[in-house]
Amino acid sequence: RQVMNLPLSSRNAGDFITFLTGVQTAAGTRNSIVSGLPQSTINMTLDGVNIQDNTNKTTDGFFAIVGPRIDAVEEITFTTVAGGAESSGMGAKSGTNQFRGSVFHTYRNDALNANTWLNKRDGLPKPELLLNQPGFNLGGPIVLPGFNGRGKAFFFVHYEESRSPGSTRRTRQIFSPAAQQGLFQYNTT
Repeated sequence: RQVMNLPLSSRNAGDFITFLTGVQTAAGTRNSIVSGLPQSTINMTLDGVNIQDNTNKTTDGFFAIVGPRIDAVEEITFTTVAGGAESSGMGAKSGTNQFRGSVFHTYRNDALNANTWLNKRDGLPKPELLLNQPGFNLGGPIVLPGFNGRGKAFFFVHYEESRSPGSTRRTRQIFSPAAQQGLFQYNTT
């Protein structure tokens, strides 16, 4: 319940790590460090399986190949020492004897946003943004004709779709012809 009620601009449960004590976030989630250690020491797992991009771990330890979604995660554990047997993979939704589920729709639109200060300064319009993330989840016991899985066998299904067409402003800076030749001039008063 606490995880569902915290403010977060994405639906990625891994972004909650930055709210914890000992995590320093200077310029965004992906630049975070834990307890002053290098990013190569971070080990993010989902159900006991590493979910990081291990080819880029030295400079981007918070980037996960799989972004666990808020509705699909029941528990987030943060360990600053070697994990014990209790951290072997019980973070996903576990089964119950009751059928439970939810339906959600995250919607963001540029009509609901203000323009940025830099765009106003440069006389530019708001960047286009349209984000629709509908989804649902359902879990409970497996009950089939001739088989009652209550207390024994469970299922959990989570479906999420992301539709986000948009545009981004890119400004390229190039040197003047004189600067391209190595002649740099500075104005002084």
